[in-house]
Amino acid sequence: MKITIIIPTYNEIDTIGALIDKLLLVCAEMPQHIFSILVVDSNSQDGTASLVEEKARKHGTVHLLKQNERRGLGSAYVLGMQYAARRLAADAFIECDADFQHDPRDIKRLITEFDNGYDYVIGSRYVPGGSVPHEWKWYRKIISRWSNVFIRLILHIPIADATSGLKLTRVQTFSERLPLEERKLYSRFHAYKIHLLYCMFAYGAKIKEVPITFHERGNGASKLRTIKDIAESLKVVFLLRLKGV
Repeated sequence: MKITIIIPTYNEIDTIGALIDKLLLVCAEMPQHIFSILVVDSNSQDGTASLVEEKARKHGTVHLLKQNERRGLGSAYVLGMQYAARRLAADAFIECDADFQHDPRDIKRLITEFDNGYDYVIGSRYVPGGSVPHEWKWYRKIISRWSNVFIRLILHIPIADATSGLKLTRVQTFSERLPLEERKLYSRFHAYKIHLLYCMFAYGAKIKEVPITFHERGNGASKLRTIKDIAESLKVVFLLRLKGV
């Protein structure tokens, strides 16, 4: 199977090179699949794109897709998903952050369940064995935990971690039905995750959560916009509740 790992970047020069190197090593441990790494750069100003281009010249499995402006996490991901499905002929794509908050080795857990027949595999912080950083402030832990409880209750989705950023999606059957265009998303920011999860649930995807350890960001500045992202998430949840997919 062909699997594309999609990584959105904006000013991630401190981490993206090391992340690509680590992912290449992890992928080499799974020779039963053909991997590609697709970086979607949102007009970084720190040389991120140039560094990825250098990696792409050395490794034919590394690709760079550029956006002319920073349009949000959801916008970058759906652009990458389109490219992975149409240009790289991916059978599955994996969403992965660029800042090492996700351990690259946890990708193997997602792929194991994909091989077991699951269509949508979520790296979950809130199933047994999963965790969030001890360094998180108490209010961030509360917001993260209870936002997931809220989403689960309002949308009736039996998922512990609806806002996880590490996920695998099977392309066949589902890619043509998912809103993989920015204009079709209920949010082009972090809340896009809730929209796509709800779609997969509504379309009858076989969904599995696997435990992951979520790490504190080591380098660079966080791209979270806490108040705005909470408002976006509320908007998406209520749109889905009222309108569905």
